[in-house]
Amino acid sequence: MKAKKIKDRKEDAIELDAGDILVTHPRELTHARSLPTQMPMSSDDIGFDSSLLPPPLLQMVIKYNYILDTIYPLENTVDPRSRWTDNLLLVYRDRKILTGICMAMSAVTDITLNSRLSSGTQQILCNMLSTLNQGLHQAVKQQSAKTVLTILILLFIAEGLQDFDAIGTHLEGVGRLLIIEDRVPTGWDAKLLFKIQQFDLRLALATGRPLRLALEYPFNTVPTIGTSGILEKLEVSSLKVVGAFQNLQALTQHVTESMRLRTSLIWEDVQPQVSTIQTQLLGLEENDLSDMEEALRLGILGFLTTLSLSPIRRLHLPRFCSQLEMSYMMQCNNKAFGIWLVMMGLFSTVEVTDPVVGDLWMRMVDAGLSWPDARKTMVDEQLPWIGFIHDEPAKKMFDCLQASRRPTESFQ
Repeated sequence: MKAKKIKDRKEDAIELDAGDILVTHPRELTHARSLPTQMPMSSDDIGFDSSLLPPPLLQMVIKYNYILDTIYPLENTVDPRSRWTDNLLLVYRDRKILTGICMAMSAVTDITLNSRLSSGTQQILCNMLSTLNQGLHQAVKQQSAKTVLTILILLFIAEGLQDFDAIGTHLEGVGRLLIIEDRVPTGWDAKLLFKIQQFDLRLALATGRPLRLALEYPFNTVPTIGTSGILEKLEVSSLKVVGAFQNLQALTQHVTESMRLRTSLIWEDVQPQVSTIQTQLLGLEENDLSDMEEALRLGILGFLTTLSLSPIRRLHLPRFCSQLEMSYMMQCNNKAFGIWLVMMGLFSTVEVTDPVVGDLWMRMVDAGLSWPDARKTMVDEQLPWIGFIHDEPAKKMFDCLQASRRPTESFQ
């Protein structure tokens, strides 16, 4: 009987005609083909023999995992084998999930190569929207992982197309689905909600519009740590900025420790913490803060944007970029903070060739400063930093800025 069920599953998978559903391109497959095409798994690992699935489906899961590794660096604290098995199970059990995953990868290819969706991808998108709208009329499905994953893919596509209005519409739909009890959403997977709120954060930073999902939790799920000396040096007194900074320090400790132990993050802690930080900071009026408090606020928000990335193109956050440039013009005292603030801006939206960045760099950073020394300076000041996310891109940016320094003007 069990063998017959597995055989039926295989036939169902073949009926998906994955070769017709998948929209692939040689460039998109470059990395995926370098990955192992088979992984040592038994039926006990995932509940079925993965070799029974058609090769195109296995290849698709490999590509999908690679995209997830790019988008969500926080997922890298756990063994990738876990994600592999989870995504195989998703594909194995639900055709709609397969269609959604295909949609995400098709969109990556289309937008990367053509800046627009192909007719085939548009058709899949229309089908997804129709299915989502039908499902939302059934209360039992409103908060299912399948529904949230569909919304995530739609947000991903809208952001890739830089369609801010579509992002806002999808987020407003999420807001109507949330069931709030004692100011806390219930019935939602914390990790999926975190991912959705990352889109909300980027939309707010890009446009200056309020958060659609402004969820400020009435408790600290991660203990804060002692006052950092950098707050005193910067003369930061705003309670919300201080609280956000301390919570972010504690969060980075949790992430770093999870990576060291190779354990999954406690998303029920991470999501409320990140949500509260961004809600508090985006609710502050710039005029109520000193220049250094505003700079720290912007730096923390820039940090939050690094917790999820785009595999398609660099983030376009015009309003946030202007705010950072204005803040850069006012930095002149604390070298460690200045370097950290520049890095957070470069991670999020500012270009390394921006003249404002170059001017600040010339004012604050010695020509002979090395990256290891610069990193140590920031770490010694307990400025938030996640090594496995920030180290590699920061070194490249640091080296670029040092190499592009203007020659010192001679005195006449």
